[in-house]
Amino acid sequence: MNGKLWAGRFNTGQDNLMEQFSESISYDKRLYKYDILGSIAHVKMLAKQSIILQEEAEKIIDGLRKIERQIEAGEFEFNPQDEDIHMAIERALINLIGKVGGKLHTARSRNDQIALDERLFLRDISIEIIDRLNGLLKNLALFAKEHIDVIIPGFTHMQHAQPILFSHYIMAFFEKFKRDKERFLDTIKRIDVMPLGAGALAGTIWPIDRHYTAGLLSFTQISKNSIDAVSDRDFMIEFLNNCAIFSMHASRLAEDFIIYSSSEFSFIELPDEFSTGSSIMPQKKNPDSLELIRGKTGRVYGNLFTLLTVMKGLPLSYNRDMQEDKEALFDTIDNCLMIIDILSKLIPKIKLNIDEIEKSLEKGFITATDLADYLAFKGYAFRDAHKIVGSIVAYAITKNKTLKELTLEEYKQFADQIEEDVYDYIDYRRSVDKRKSFGGTSRANVLEQIEEALKSFDEKSSHVDLCPRCSYPIKIYKNPSLTVDCIIEKDNKVLLINRKNYPFGFALPGGFVNYGESVEQAVIREVKEETSLDIVEPKLFGVYSDPERDPRSHTVSVVFYAKASGTPKASDDAEDLGFFDLDNLPEHIVFDHLKILKDYYEFRKKI
Repeated sequence: MNGKLWAGRFNTGQDNLMEQFSESISYDKRLYKYDILGSIAHVKMLAKQSIILQEEAEKIIDGLRKIERQIEAGEFEFNPQDEDIHMAIERALINLIGKVGGKLHTARSRNDQIALDERLFLRDISIEIIDRLNGLLKNLALFAKEHIDVIIPGFTHMQHAQPILFSHYIMAFFEKFKRDKERFLDTIKRIDVMPLGAGALAGTIWPIDRHYTAGLLSFTQISKNSIDAVSDRDFMIEFLNNCAIFSMHASRLAEDFIIYSSSEFSFIELPDEFSTGSSIMPQKKNPDSLELIRGKTGRVYGNLFTLLTVMKGLPLSYNRDMQEDKEALFDTIDNCLMIIDILSKLIPKIKLNIDEIEKSLEKGFITATDLADYLAFKGYAFRDAHKIVGSIVAYAITKNKTLKELTLEEYKQFADQIEEDVYDYIDYRRSVDKRKSFGGTSRANVLEQIEEALKSFDEKSSHVDLCPRCSYPIKIYKNPSLTVDCIIEKDNKVLLINRKNYPFGFALPGGFVNYGESVEQAVIREVKEETSLDIVEPKLFGVYSDPERDPRSHTVSVVFYAKASGTPKASDDAEDLGFFDLDNLPEHIVFDHLKILKDYYEFRKKI
């Protein structure tokens, strides 16, 4: 017998091999949070539009939240027979609350459901990547500032070219990774489009309100074409392209550090924590972390081309081929996050070998361009000056001398206008500091760039940020979170829960208000989740807003008092619960709940 939720059309069950071949739940279970989030928003909309009853919606939502808690506690069994995360959750919901759970899928398809899950997931992941890139960028800027006076040879074609500040070199990667961050920011605008309501491909006959659902899920845009909404993954391809470009930049940095840490260069020493040894050669210190960054970059490229290849020949609209998008996506995300974290931790621990760097600066005639500029200042056309300096370098090579070791008499053999001041121009320290053109390697320029970069991170704490959806500079205000608490009294005793999460101790039942939820709905829900009790018509007691009331963050609590029915049972955030005399309360009461209870004690005296 076929036990699939779509089994009505079929007379026989699916072959076991086909089940193994077609299942995606082994990896798309990672989307559970977003699948449930989208389902809750969808069912709220169904109730609002009177497509299902309000009590049915509440039952479904309560069931979905229980399933979410089961998954997070590791108590949920993922069965390959369910095919994907959508079916797994829906089947569990029906088993939990009965046939009413089957109403959840009204007016939607797995086609628009998976597109929604992926967009919600990618929106959050993009912001996480941006946050971690900010950490990498800050570490790069701090590392550059720490070594502001170190000069190294700059290279073109892997040949000594011109002297540059090491900080200037590091800030070059700062600019690359900054652009990577901006690409992720910009892509959020195209991720942030709600597809739910597109159905399988043609929309739905049900009177849904897509704008309401979009508001609940904080989408700023809604897909305009139902076929397009379910048939493309271009937003995901763009995201993977951003990952590929970032990985390319990370790989180039890794390659440089591998070269600079080699015994042939010895410019830097890599930290032991991010190096490995050899199984046969005891002297070896291998830069494996950096080599793996190079290697994983190829893997990220492959994932991008996997999805491009999957999508390239698909007829509209949805095809099962598109299931192959998720493994490539998840693998890329995991590797990119790891690369960011490795670089963020590795860079501050790199040590510079100044002696070896200074020895290298004496090689390669790296101030030859300065000598040509010197002659140009003396009146030569630059092309003529270039030719003269080429001859000087050739002469110095035959004499086994550096430019600074040539005598003034030797210089005058090539250009009589050369005077004693030429040695100022061929000194690599002065060469660096003369390059004051905007973006150049002079100390003043580079330090200004570093300070500007570090200031941008300081400004973040002053509410200056980029919009996570459109990337334009905006003011971000850190507002307090809204919470609810409830005083439940029975036989002159008040109910307190013993919290299982930080901050630990006794507290009134309550919690955070969800988006799209009134404070009255929130307090009824929170009391039910934590104590299994039902309250009706909660009455407002007061509002408590001391910024220090919650050690985790600034919260404002709307406090109610209410009668309750049912048998109290601790769940959710509550490890245990009990009723306590107001004049004999337990010792460790968290938040400002002792003050609330004292205020309530005084309030009771007056009624």
